Amino acid sequence: MNISMNEFENRRVLIIDDDKRIHEDFRKILGDKGELSEYDEIEAKLFSESKVSSPGIVYELESAYQGEEGFSKVVQAQKEGRPYAMAFVDMRMPPGWDGLETIKHIWEVDSKIQLVICTAYSDYSWNEVMQHLGATDRLIILKKPFDMVEVQQMTTALTTKWSLGCENAARLIQAQESEEKYRSVVNSVGDAITTLDVEGNIKFVNQSPWHMSDRLVGDNYCQGVREEHRENVAKAIAEVFANGQKKNVEYAIIGDGSNTIWSEGRLSPLYENGNVVAVTIVASDISARKELDWQLRHDELTGLANRVSFVSHVQACLECKKPGQLFALLFIDLDHFNLINDCFGHDVGDKLLIKISTLLSEKVDDIEILARLGGDEFAILKCMNEEKIVIEEYVESINELLKQPLTVEGFDVYPSASIGIVIVDDKSLEVSSLLRNADAALYHAKSKGRNRHEYFDQKMRDKIVKRVSLGNELRSAIEEDQFEVYYQPLISLAENKVIGFEALVRWTHPTKGMIAPDNFIPIAEETGLIFAITRTVLEKVCVCLKEWEDAGLTDIKVAVNCSAREFNEQNLKKIITEIIDDTGANLQSLELELTESSIMDDVKSSIENMHDLADMGLNISIDDFGTGYSSFSYIKQFAIDKIKIDRSFIKDTPHDADDSAIVEAIIAMAKSLKLKVVGEGVETAEQLDFLRHVGCDVVQGYLLGRPMHVNEATQRLKADDWPNAELLQGH
Repeated sequence: MNISMNEFENRRVLIIDDDKRIHEDFRKILGDKGELSEYDEIEAKLFSESKVSSPGIVYELESAYQGEEGFSKVVQAQKEGRPYAMAFVDMRMPPGWDGLETIKHIWEVDSKIQLVICTAYSDYSWNEVMQHLGATDRLIILKKPFDMVEVQQMTTALTTKWSLGCENAARLIQAQESEEKYRSVVNSVGDAITTLDVEGNIKFVNQSPWHMSDRLVGDNYCQGVREEHRENVAKAIAEVFANGQKKNVEYAIIGDGSNTIWSEGRLSPLYENGNVVAVTIVASDISARKELDWQLRHDELTGLANRVSFVSHVQACLECKKPGQLFALLFIDLDHFNLINDCFGHDVGDKLLIKISTLLSEKVDDIEILARLGGDEFAILKCMNEEKIVIEEYVESINELLKQPLTVEGFDVYPSASIGIVIVDDKSLEVSSLLRNADAALYHAKSKGRNRHEYFDQKMRDKIVKRVSLGNELRSAIEEDQFEVYYQPLISLAENKVIGFEALVRWTHPTKGMIAPDNFIPIAEETGLIFAITRTVLEKVCVCLKEWEDAGLTDIKVAVNCSAREFNEQNLKKIITEIIDDTGANLQSLELELTESSIMDDVKSSIENMHDLADMGLNISIDDFGTGYSSFSYIKQFAIDKIKIDRSFIKDTPHDADDSAIVEAIIAMAKSLKLKVVGEGVETAEQLDFLRHVGCDVVQGYLLGRPMHVNEATQRLKADDWPNAELLQGH
């Protein structure tokens, strides 16, 4: 609210005198000069020697002829809210109240009115007047005869005084209300507002429940700050006083029960005459933000630094690394941790991680960092100023530490770890590269059998880059249909003819040419792209089978390989049914080859899946038999009709007695279970004769046909023309 003089200007004047001529005189003196006649001018000159002059102010004059009447008018004016600013009061007004009596009554109802006693007699001395009315600045005595200018000046001064007094009173009330509102607002805000003097003592503080509630005006502000932060806060306050610049500072204060509350103080200077006389601190409670920041930079389970914090720490160490100083960056991955979760539950797994993080913390100094990057993977940045042999000893000590048995929830767990190591030298300045290299070294350690450590070298990185690049190209290959199916003949030794093929996928790269399956199948399995590739192979095979059938080439079966991931994770029954329905191929012409190892990963589930597939009429065989861990008891439960002896047992027959004995045993076992046997990898006539002699049913190998394009396979089927067919004649 803005206050102006016009709001309070009051020129209302009451004249109390029993002589009407006096009233007329006042009106002539205080009225508009334009109203004065020539006669009035002459009379005024006789009345006073001073010249008539108007003050330029319009007064509102009212008259009362007795003290009682004047009092009544004052009372009525108060009721109407239009009080008089001043009154001229005659001292003698018989037969009623005299001037003093009148003034006493008026002041009882209006204490602000300015009063002028008009008298030509010395009825009362000034001391007597003061004795009756009291010492006050609201009373003036005016002696008759009047001086016109004196009357004008007095009227102007007293009415202005009344107006200014009301204005000041209103401003005081406004200031008091503003101060109350300010305090109410200041006390209601969430921030703590404190004003400090140059000594850091509190001059003002609002009521903030969280911020130093025990600190009072006069107390030193820094005494409420945690000891480890006091020097920093005191320094910030001193700097604001010194240079007048605003400053922000974060610090912890002592809360109730000695708990720590984090505060962000925004310091601003307060000026007086160009000098900084105080500093205001507006402090916000940032405890929640600090807690969130801690959570964002730490692992919730173990309390260790997380990946974000670890990367920041590595970057900081690199930036301040001295020439010749060495760091060792270690990535540590627990071996087969998923088995612990599967066997004992995730609660036990989590508690094991906590114990291991405690053990690893013993191997890290205060200036170093240990982090949990996620899952069962940890990382250490170790300061190493010694030779590599010392680093080796340090890594070995970690391996030994993690080999000790740990008891968690009553279970004895024997952990081990694979570790990838990067030596950070003067040339290693990219954090992202260091982390990738450590990950590459870790991957290399795991691929070599786990429970070991490996140092990074560039060959590892090149190998990973190549794998990643190949994985990206695989995605394009699927989209652009760069895969082809090649067919390798399967020959029945009983019928001496081709009875089918094994479908082998080939990748025809647009720039690299033909890429062997061994170079891309493992990557496809890791990335999950194998699902799309196998579906493509199944679709192409079924289209081919339908074309052969339509061409009169019947009784030909084609076997398609299925990986462990596909067999255990995909709904093969649904996929195969959809493809058969789409292509119109005969399901009886399709076979599925499963590796022995894929079946043994989950025997119970494998048995169920095989029976589901067999029930729909699909033929199933076990590929690479003899390389896994299946027993005869399991073989009996498998819904299969043939097994394929792995080429590793065939290649040295018949000269290697052990391999020959194994092959004979496998064939004998299969015959007893009424299973057919396929011998793969046949490359010599001697191997062919041996397998025929020991009762092998079907053979496959380069001797009798390499993998061939579908066009070649079709032509050979029609012409019944196969490589080395003469070796089959006469038997």
